[in-house]
Amino acid sequence: MYLKSKLILQLVCALSLCNTLNGQIHMEGSVALDLKTGFFKCDLQLSNLPKLKAYRILLNKGMNIKYFKDTRNELIDYVGHYDGSIKGEAVEYTFKADPNEHIPQEFRVNYKGAFPVYVDDFNLFDHKGLIAINDKTLRATEQTKWYPVVYDVKNDKLIHSYTYDLTLSLEGGSTIFINGSAPKKAAKEHFVSNKAHPLLLFAGNYDFVEDKGDYILNTTVTKENAEIIFGNIARIKNNLSKNLGIEFSDNIYLIHHRAINKRKKGSSWGFNTYPSFAFTGLDFKKLVDSNGKFYDDYYKYFGHEFGHNYFGSNVMSGKLGWFWLESFAEYLSYNTAEDLSGKQFLSEVLIEQLKHIKESSFIPLDKIEHKDQIDEKYRYVLAPLMLKCFEDRFGRQKANLTLKYVLDFAKKESLTLEHLERAATKSGISKKQFEVFKTNFIIHTDFKEHIIREIEKKYG
Repeated sequence: MYLKSKLILQLVCALSLCNTLNGQIHMEGSVALDLKTGFFKCDLQLSNLPKLKAYRILLNKGMNIKYFKDTRNELIDYVGHYDGSIKGEAVEYTFKADPNEHIPQEFRVNYKGAFPVYVDDFNLFDHKGLIAINDKTLRATEQTKWYPVVYDVKNDKLIHSYTYDLTLSLEGGSTIFINGSAPKKAAKEHFVSNKAHPLLLFAGNYDFVEDKGDYILNTTVTKENAEIIFGNIARIKNNLSKNLGIEFSDNIYLIHHRAINKRKKGSSWGFNTYPSFAFTGLDFKKLVDSNGKFYDDYYKYFGHEFGHNYFGSNVMSGKLGWFWLESFAEYLSYNTAEDLSGKQFLSEVLIEQLKHIKESSFIPLDKIEHKDQIDEKYRYVLAPLMLKCFEDRFGRQKANLTLKYVLDFAKKESLTLEHLERAATKSGISKKQFEVFKTNFIIHTDFKEHIIREIEKKYG
């Protein structure tokens, strides 16, 4: 993500509040953590699994499975314990059964694992997929697969937003947080959520401050400062709600974490596991100006992050997954920036964005064969500018309606370019008008140049 102030926060977003395409999984059981040794001990029951024939169960490769069991408490044979395939941070597991059988609707898994603790030393790198532990905190996101994540092979979709009923215990620390629930000062605590969330753990020795159900974790900001920050966040949430006509009612959790790699002075890195947002190197006391308002860059920045309330795990499937997930959230940040910081600021942002793509080559969306072909510049810069061109051609109202219809389609299907066309025509754009736009700005071999010229013409 590129910010005008050159504060670059590398964002790897994964997930939002929405139910999966195939059902809402529930997880219950116990998780024991040890901050000093980096030790995990988990005994978990997953239920209400979707009916999938082509599936994988993903679990971090540092976790050692004791057993899988069924609803009768009998052992389940499984594949993956020997020469198992790796997907990202995890080993892939499947149950031995008739290949025509679906994944069981319910299973229990017991496992343990231990991970490095960095005290006075560092790793060479840090990212969202690492279980990161230092002498103060333990961080484990859904991307680490510290808990079993279901992979829908047919739709190329990770399903890791669950409702939960969990008992968490912590050795060597004073505070426990799991995404979607308020943090607790306790060595052992029971957490329940009837709303599905990706399961970020953030535990350790830290304090937190609360304002009307929103929280800032692991910082020294005052109650008054937190109130100002969340007042600005409320403006962004209200703006997104108004533009899309979809209520934004979630509480927000802002987390200050310490990276386990050495970072350049002044650099900042962040990620979100919606509705939690974690940052390292970001001073929460310096987000606002003397008038108590966010600096312009932060209105845009948080506009993107909170845009994942709408475009999150519900759209992250298929070969265009990064386009639906990140490009639409970034486009929403343009509207937030224009509405809360002004048209001049947005114009400067858009022209600045062009600098990042002029020397790069990109494949038209209809030629994309796998997700990784939509790299960071594509998903955070080029494609959002494409969507801005769409708005400029057809108007903000029809653009917002198109987004709403895309979200409706995502409730039942893995999104394709055909869904974008269907959404556009439902919003009142004729098929002929959309076809002209598609030809010039989406599938043309010179689509990048057409986007650049359009932006320069209107905002240069």
